[in-house]
Formats: sequence, structure tokens, C-alpha cells
Amino acid sequence: MENKARKAYDGATRKLLLAFDIGTTFSGISYSVLDPGTIPEILPVTRYPSQGKAGGDSKIPTIIYYDKDGKPVATGAETLKEGIEIDAEEEGWQIARWFKLHLRPKFAVVPGEEPVPPLPCGKTVVQVFTDFITYLHNCAEKFITETHGAELYSSMSSDIIYVLTHPNGWAGPQHTAMRLAATLGGLVPNTPEGAARVIFVTEGEASLHFCLSSGLKLGVAKEKEDKEEKEEEDEPQPPKKKVKLSKAAAAKAKAKEAEAKKAKEKEAEKAKQETGILIVDAGGGTVDVTSYSQEPDGSYIEIAIPECYFQGSAYVTMRAKSWFTNLLKATRFEEDVDTLTQIFDRTTKLGFRTDDQPYHIQFASNREKEPALNIRAGRLKLEGPDVALFFKPSIDCIVNAVKKQSAASRVPIRAVFLVGGFSASEWLFSQVKDQLEPLGITVSIPDRHINKAVASGAVSFYLDSLVSSRVARSTYGTETISVYNLNDPDHVKRGSKISLHTVTRQPILSGQFTVILPKGTQVSSTAEFKHELSFSFYDREQLKAGIALNIISYTGESEAPRWIDEESDKYTIMCRVQADLSKVAATEAMNPDGNKFGTCCATIVLLFGMTELKAQLSYMEDGVEKRGPASVIFAGGLSAFA
Repeated sequence: MENKARKAYDGATRKLLLAFDIGTTFSGISYSVLDPGTIPEILPVTRYPSQGKAGGDSKIPTIIYYDKDGKPVATGAETLKEGIEIDAEEEGWQIARWFKLHLRPKFAVVPGEEPVPPLPCGKTVVQVFTDFITYLHNCAEKFITETHGAELYSSMSSDIIYVLTHPNGWAGPQHTAMRLAATLGGLVPNTPEGAARVIFVTEGEASLHFCLSSGLKLGVAKEKEDKEEKEEEDEPQPPKKKVKLSKAAAAKAKAKEAEAKKAKEKEAEKAKQETGILIVDAGGGTVDVTSYSQEPDGSYIEIAIPECYFQGSAYVTMRAKSWFTNLLKATRFEEDVDTLTQIFDRTTKLGFRTDDQPYHIQFASNREKEPALNIRAGRLKLEGPDVALFFKPSIDCIVNAVKKQSAASRVPIRAVFLVGGFSASEWLFSQVKDQLEPLGITVSIPDRHINKAVASGAVSFYLDSLVSSRVARSTYGTETISVYNLNDPDHVKRGSKISLHTVTRQPILSGQFTVILPKGTQVSSTAEFKHELSFSFYDREQLKAGIALNIISYTGESEAPRWIDEESDKYTIMCRVQADLSKVAATEAMNPDGNKFGTCCATIVLLFGMTELKAQLSYMEDGVEKRGPASVIFAGGLSAFA
């Protein structure tokens, strides 16, 4: 079902929109051909080279096999070929799987968790991403050419718009790495115009758009309550004793009853409008939770800080592997752990529905047996409760995440919608449902095609842009320098850190934190946050080099953080904003040494409300505000991944 409110494409020329969902375990592609004057349609790529069946599952494994020279020899659907594991062993191929997890932020790494498989052949995560995103692009080109014709594809191929999805909590550094992969893969040129054709959206927001385009109704939970209330009202009531009233009293009672009814209806409508929903995107590597409510204008706003947890289905497999390793350690079956793990991942994990029966994995010859290890006829017997334990941390994570979002949300959350490949697990769904529904929260899966949720939702995000406001993930600000003040106790306390400004020659004190955007602030997509700055110089030529302003993220508990040295471990440079000040007017002054210098004042304008941070330079010219470009360079940049 397509979004009925979607507008016709108003561009001047035909364009192609491609969305890549590169998941930890599986990936998918959706697209839309944007024809001027036509309402766009979201379509999935359902056919891949070497795929056994067409028109079925829209996702392929996020796996690459590399040969001894580090060249890809099998990628995505090609890795499903029967006997490929034997080929890999005989040819000495190395496998890249779950490589997306190497891109996650450092703060997301949990000590003591199961190790992520290493990257093969000395590859960096950007190099592996480049190989995979190039493969996806080639698959999309082949499918669209075969489906719509080579001439149509060729007419759009030089100006394709790409939407890339990523987990909640991933930001600038991950965007930088993924955009670099798109550039290295030849999808876009290494120019500002090319970079602008690569757009990002969180998996949580993409999932919301998918649910809405699939016909999700925000008022589902409230409608259920209304129905229950109506059923209660329709139940036979004992006859009330009639009391004869005067005409005036009867009129007064009737007016009071009408007023009460009107107030109840108004309250019910308000409650319906303020019903919150929570999207849980349970994928291969991550579980993303994002809460929304609908505004009167039909748009959606985040109502709590989105979260990302590394408890996807891959972690169920990791826990199973640890269990197999401990069971078979120092036995003749020790080398069969990888085989057991692969079979568990493909069959047992997907088929697990109840913990009151055993499950069997056929991994060896029928002649093999070891009763002490529950191995008979080459089959390992797994007790249901043991399999349930592999799932338990992920299930607990989802339930606790919903409770946390509910507590933090400014409106009650009444419905949870599960999407993502992991949501297809009947055991996961039933356990989450059983634990949340007693709390008054309905749990459902909005569409049977949950595997294509993120890729198709990413296309909808670009076309429909239904989220009008987001919640600030952290407190953001910058380090400022102030003139030393003898009357300020905080300055006196830091007297040993005083220095002389190289131009003004005034005593200054650095290390002060100025908040630009407090954590938890509701930020619309067009909201501007400004930071005024001044720059002193001897030579105006210095202005051409521009000014660099570090944007710092504060993750501590203080509502009014001021000095960086008080919690230095809570401050992280998120990015640097650079701007050319050569067009900004300056005033002249003289420092105590008798040297003339200039000072110019400007404002850095930050837009935090979009899926990617944007910046501008603002300054005054003859009493009129002017705007200029400002670039955002993320901390660590490419060096963190390349």
C-alpha cells in the first residue's frame, strides 16, 4: 500500500532514487523512478545475480568472500551457492561477515560482549563497504535495466540520488565513512555536488516511514480502548430510579450532562492525538527503538531520544556458538563448532517457536554418536530452555528499551510495532508481546514483508519527509575563551591557566563550555541554533584561511555544564565547522603593546534537526544579514575508518 497523501514529483527532469539498506546480516535495495508530474511509487529489487529464486525474498546476505589477493570472488546472493564453503576452504578464500559492526561508534562497544568477526585480508571497514555498496549498485542497475529498459536507466544514471540507512546513534564519522565508500565505489564523484547526492536516514525513521506507507494507523491502541469503553456503555445497566424535576432543574441537568459529554469527547480526542507509538527495528546486528506521536498537521515528531542496542539476531548466533564451543571443547567434535553455528543460524534459530520441546542439528555422519554430549546419529540435541537462553538477552533488551522509552516519553506509548528480519522470529515476537501487553502496550507486526521495511522506508523518507521534529541525542556546545575576571571565583580557581591573547594581548582563560543545544530538546527540521563569535587578527589575509569552531558533545548528567576540566571524560569533539570570514567587515583597535589589530564578528548557524548536521555563516553587511557557506568536518574524519 502506497502513501495516499504522497504528492506528484515536482522536479524538472526524471531522476532515479536508490535506497541501500546494508544490514549486519542481510541487505536490501528499494528504488523509485521520479517522473515530473507523476506520483512516485516505491519498488523493491527482488532479483539478484546468482539468486536461486526471483520475486521472493527482497534481501540477500551481507557477505563477501575474498580470494588470496584480496579481490571479491563472491558477494551477496552469490554466497548462497551450494557448496561455496567447500570452495572457500579449498581455494583459501576469506570471508567478511557482520563487517558493519566494525563501523559502530566507540561508545557502543560493550566490554565483555561476544567478539565481532575480524575483517579479512587486512581490509579496512571502508574498503569492505566500498566493495559491497558497489555490488549493490551493480545489482540495482541490472534489475532496473531488465525491468524498465536500458534506455530509461541510461537517461538517469549520471545523477542518481542515494539514500543510505544506518542504526540510531550513528552520526558524522559513520556518515563520512559511508559517503567515502560511495565515492570510492564510483557511485558519486568526489565533489560537493557528488556528496550532496548521498543522503542518510536512521533505520528507526526509515521503519516509521515504511509502516506509514504500509497503512499503519496511529490510533490503533486508542481505537481499541474506545471500543472497549463503548462495549461497557452498551452493557445493560440497572434501571435508575426516576426523580421528577422542575423544568428549570431538568434544563440545568441536561445542560450539565451535555457539557460533561463534550468535555469527555474533547479529552478523548486529545488523548487520541497524544498517543505515542514505538518502532522497534530488530535486525541482524542492532535493535533500534524510536518513539513518535502525530501532530495535528499530520507530521510526526520524536517524543524521546532514540536508542540503538547491539542485540540483534547475530548476537543470538554468537551466544549459540559460545555454547557449542564450551560443550565440545577438547572433544573430537571441537572442529565442528563452525558447522553447527552455521546450521543453527540458518535453521534452528528461525524455527524456534517453543521451549518445551528439543531441537536437533544434523552436523555429522549418521555413524557419529556421543550420548554424553547429546549426540546421536550425527545429530546434536538442544533442549528448548537452552535455546531460549540464547534469545533471552535480546528479548530482555527490547522489553527494557520499550519501558525506558515509555518512561522518557512526554506522551503515553500505547503501541509497539516490530519490523526488521529478527521480528520474523515467532519466539521473539511472542515473548515481547507476552511481557508488554499486560502493561497496556499492544505489540504487532505491521506487514508481512518486514524484511524490506528499512530499504523501502528510506525511499519514503526522501519522498514523504513525515518527521518534522527530532530530539537532541546529547548536549552540544563549544569551548569558549573569555577575558580573565578577577571577581569570578571560577576564574580565580583556574588562575594558573591564564594566558595572553596573541593579538589583543589581554589575559584570557580557555576551557569554558558554552551550550548551544541542550540534550532532549525538541528540534524541528528548520530550527536554527546560533553561536556568536569574534576573531581578532593583525593581517586581513588571515580571514581567508577562515575560522574553525569545534562542536563538542557533552554526555554527563549536569543540566548546566560550564567547565570542561570538571568532567573532561564527558566531552567529545563531534565535528569542526569551518567558514571563510574574508567578506565580514571588521573594526580596528590597538592593543597594550601599541599594535593595531582588527576584529570581525559573525555567527555560526547550526541546523541539528535534520538527519545530518548542516551549518552556515551569518554576518551583517550595511545593516543587512548575509549568509555564507560553512563546512562540517567530523572529528577523526576518515582516519578513524580508512
